[in-house]
Amino acid sequence: MSVLRLLLLILFTLSGFAGGEWLAARGYLGSDINLIYLTIVGLLIGILLAPRIEYLVNAGLRKVDEAWNRLPPELPLAVTIATTFALLLAVLLTTLLSSVPGFSWYHSLLIAVVLIIAMSAVASRNLHFFRREGGNGQKKKLGGKALDSSVLIDGRIAEMAEMGWLEGPLWVPRFILRELQLLADQEDPVRRGKGRRGLEVLERLRGLVELEVLDDELGGQKLTDDKLLDLCRGRGMALITNDAAMVQMARIYGVKALSIQALSIALRTQYRPGDRVELEIIKPGRESGQGVGYLDDGTMVVVDHAQKLIGKKVPVIITQSIQTQVGRLVFARLEGSGADEA
Repeated sequence: MSVLRLLLLILFTLSGFAGGEWLAARGYLGSDINLIYLTIVGLLIGILLAPRIEYLVNAGLRKVDEAWNRLPPELPLAVTIATTFALLLAVLLTTLLSSVPGFSWYHSLLIAVVLIIAMSAVASRNLHFFRREGGNGQKKKLGGKALDSSVLIDGRIAEMAEMGWLEGPLWVPRFILRELQLLADQEDPVRRGKGRRGLEVLERLRGLVELEVLDDELGGQKLTDDKLLDLCRGRGMALITNDAAMVQMARIYGVKALSIQALSIALRTQYRPGDRVELEIIKPGRESGQGVGYLDDGTMVVVDHAQKLIGKKVPVIITQSIQTQVGRLVFARLEGSGADEA
């Protein structure tokens, strides 16, 4: 039983007892036993209402605490200093005006209230003087890397950390954590699976590298991507993402962006014209006679005069490799063709 609920029970019990004494003093109680009954009634009402009152009080305190946490950390300091100076000035003015006929304590109280409101308003409009970093309003630079939801859902970052290719500190903003939680609670199985995979990857990362949840809450109705980029820029963090659009936006924001997808593409085997590989022809190409196969890393290879070989694994010679917006595209010809013999 909490202290608050115990105090409420005692209060209701005493209220029942006090009500019984009030009735007894006016002769409304026929017997002293009724005083005991009314005391028990007060206790029973307390047992019924105390949990509900406790819940309402705790809910109110939580809202006050959340509102307090949303305040700029320098605001309480500014208001405290302003109030201190206002009260000291009120003491001085009260001392000077105490000899004036008609001056009383409520005049002094009025002066103190006006001074507190005025000086607190002035202090709250000049919060930059109370920030630790000076007058620029910037928060402490944390460094490290912030994780986007796309890279957590992808999951390859956990293997990178496990192999020692990724060092901390890693930061996960709380709004990214909420985004994954909302996905994990979706009715759609695909979206729910993505959210749960992201949370599982976070759990793995916490055991592999230095990983912390960042409680910075950026106000306004900004989109998650904008809040993440603002956070990285303000805190001096790099961004790890798999979203190509986020990488472009990061360049505009002046934020260093690391793309695991781009890294995986860069680490693919680089084939040059003249290299020989074997691959299975899977389907016909767009042009007449072409066949299409795929390398082990998923790179598409377009092979001339290979449409008749669909379903077979054949040796081919690389003729050209080009980089497109969607990835790398390789062209090849069959080994032993006329061009190869020439």
